[in-house]
Amino acid sequence: MAGGGAYLWESGDVVTAANLQTFVQDQVIAVYASSAARDAAYGGAGEPTLAEGMFCFLKDSDSFLFYTGSVWSAVDTSTDATKIPLSTVTTAGDLIIGTGSATVTRLAAGTATHVLTSNGAATAPSYQAVSAGVTSSDADLIIALQVFS
Repeated sequence: MAGGGAYLWESGDVVTAANLQTFVQDQVIAVYASSAARDAAYGGAGEPTLAEGMFCFLKDSDSFLFYTGSVWSAVDTSTDATKIPLSTVTTAGDLIIGTGSATVTRLAAGTATHVLTSNGAATAPSYQAVSAGVTSSDADLIIALQVFS
């Protein structure tokens, strides 16, 4: 089982099949030609089963992944602190907004017919109902522009 921890081997220890599987094989980074080759290596008769915490490397995509217990998930190998993690955006329509000194957050998509509204420089923008007198059926395009300097 992946995550079996460390084992302090001593001279004369008998290495059982279970020990080899738990403390060696399940805790290495397996290398596969592709995800299809990886998937074919698990779950069949006489094949190992997947366990949460396992890692693999896929040659065809140069991808490093870990098994969550239900799916293979990419490991973020980025060391560039200036990049915004893809996980910040979770749903179609999400926006990334600044929240302060070099920090960002996700602003979920607003309700249909609502507009993105500035709440001042110190407060995050939000979606608000369209102002009185303007309806979603108006043929005119209304554009609001705020310039920050």
